[in-house]
Amino acid sequence: MHDIASRDDIKVFVDAFYGGMKSDDLVGHIFLDVMQVDWTHHLPKMYDFWEMLLLDGSNYKGAPMRPHLEINQKVPLTMAHFDRWFEMFSATLDAHFAGPKTEEAKTKAWNIAQTWAYKLDSGR
Repeated sequence: MHDIASRDDIKVFVDAFYGGMKSDDLVGHIFLDVMQVDWTHHLPKMYDFWEMLLLDGSNYKGAPMRPHLEINQKVPLTMAHFDRWFEMFSATLDAHFAGPKTEEAKTKAWNIAQTWAYKLDSGR
């Protein structure tokens, strides 16, 4: 396996991750039923987001916390949600890539999960 090195690599793990997430018992319904995510709009944003974080991309425009605050108003997000998100994210990366950039992606994802879980829980 090779390491994450391009936007195409990011597309691979983002597509695989969200493909698996849709059928997950704990978090899938949030995307499908609660928020009714438009995948044609959401996935390119996620490509841009992860490209910004991992490869110094400059296409991401947005405030990623805002939609999560909206979700939290409808379905209180718990540490269990963020743990599952990270578990699936990490497993997806491990299934497709290996190397320092892959490990960096997992570290960034872990930090995001911990920070957002804390902020959303504190906001209740």
